[in-house]
Amino acid sequence: MIIQFVLALLSVLAVLGWQVSAAQILQVDTVAGSYQSLPSPVASNVSVFRGLAFAAPPVGDLRWKPPQPPLTFSGVQLAERSGPACWQARNSDNSVYARGNLDRSEDCLTLNVFTAAVDDSAGLPVMVWFHGGSNTAGHGGAQIFDGSNLAARGAVVVTANYRLGALGFLAHPALTAESEQAASGNYGLLDQVAALQWVQKNIARFGGDPTRVTIFGQSAGGEDVCLLMASPLTTGLVHRVIGQSPSGGCVRLERGLEGGADSAHARGVRFLEALGIKDSGAAALAAMRELSPEEITATASSEGNPNGPIIDGWVLPDAPARLFAQGENNRVPVMMGALAEEYFGLQAGAAEISEADLDAFLTRTFGAGGLALKTGYQRLIERSPIFAQKTIAGDNGFIRTVRDWARLISANHDTAYVYYFSRPVPVFRLYMPSMPDLSGDGGARSLGAYHSGELAYVFDNLNTVGIGWESDDHLLSATIADYWFNFAQSGNPNAPGLPEWPAYDPANDAVQVLDAQVRNAIHPRSAHMDRIEAIATQ
Repeated sequence: MIIQFVLALLSVLAVLGWQVSAAQILQVDTVAGSYQSLPSPVASNVSVFRGLAFAAPPVGDLRWKPPQPPLTFSGVQLAERSGPACWQARNSDNSVYARGNLDRSEDCLTLNVFTAAVDDSAGLPVMVWFHGGSNTAGHGGAQIFDGSNLAARGAVVVTANYRLGALGFLAHPALTAESEQAASGNYGLLDQVAALQWVQKNIARFGGDPTRVTIFGQSAGGEDVCLLMASPLTTGLVHRVIGQSPSGGCVRLERGLEGGADSAHARGVRFLEALGIKDSGAAALAAMRELSPEEITATASSEGNPNGPIIDGWVLPDAPARLFAQGENNRVPVMMGALAEEYFGLQAGAAEISEADLDAFLTRTFGAGGLALKTGYQRLIERSPIFAQKTIAGDNGFIRTVRDWARLISANHDTAYVYYFSRPVPVFRLYMPSMPDLSGDGGARSLGAYHSGELAYVFDNLNTVGIGWESDDHLLSATIADYWFNFAQSGNPNAPGLPEWPAYDPANDAVQVLDAQVRNAIHPRSAHMDRIEAIATQ
């Protein structure tokens, strides 16, 4: 029956004009059941499996619990469609981060696999992607994350969903009391761990090498891979890490389950009180699991999400910075970096402010000493106080986070490679390839190297998403994708024909500048970070 199914499918694909190579993996038997692939429309000789469940649906009694093994099934499933996005609020269509009207479900713990392996003995490096979106939005099936062009270089690429927002990160005394680990929250991180466990059990059948697994992610995904690197739960599951624009929670996370009004428990209690649930016993658990995902998501939108990742004593037994400082993390090579104008995308619609408003921001963020930072940004302040505020926020929130992380890694004599992406990127709807043009400007680069602007380059997908690309963009995209693949393959991004990328040395703070001219240089924001650090650590 299976052979007949495969032959019939190949006949149908031939009629539809798909080019299928006899050297492609077409069907895989996983621990849950058998899946049939489709050929990639992006890269020849790449097979794509979409919508593979890596955990049971976290619904009913499994809501706000660690993920359970996927349900088994019989027969052969055609893996033609990515699974639904995890529950999240719809964002504005007038945004570079617009996602449209996504199919959303709590039954969302699925992943997609892109492989160019010819058989299950190929032993190709594995790259597992965790999307960004503040841990409240996004999904692994977006076209910009199509892994075909990375896979065509000789990798097996996996893109995964994980629970988001309150459904993914709610901590509450009732949930902690029922937990065998005396922990709650971090369900989204546990989903990522479950995806990596699925990889260990199954990826060899897709031609992947389970001893060479690279996790990579951007923004919240960059923060998450940093936290997974620090977590004891990923020991043996992760062999390399790439963190793109990790937010401050990567190494500055301090919030725990207890600790006053801003603790995870206290925030969770206030969140559920807004939903009318005021006790912390069995009745509260039942009421929590009877809430609709619409109610939970709407309350998170109006009241604010209760938590992101936290120090729960299990997934994260201590603050990440302390775990890294003590060498109690996964001791693997790391590649990390940020973009020159991160907040120019995140706050694209922000109105101009006065210099007094900027002063208030600096004092609120850094204390009374914050006003001293103005000296280093004076020309920018004279041009536009809001531009200065965005730049300072990016220098502190993303660029300095990367340097802090790299210094912690280097202090333990482990290897880090640091980049600084400064190429101005065309402005387009990143996740809506059918509607890229936001303002009729044909892809103008008015936001500079904005947050998430590197995504299409990393996946080498300039031919499938975006608008206004130039020849320098295509050359840079090929270089970046090669660096990422090389790192996944060997733990070192370098290879013949590429600009040399030395390992990071805190003594000189040199980084790989990713722009029309790729080069290694002293970090362009080094002096600004030094000034911020001097004030922030007073």
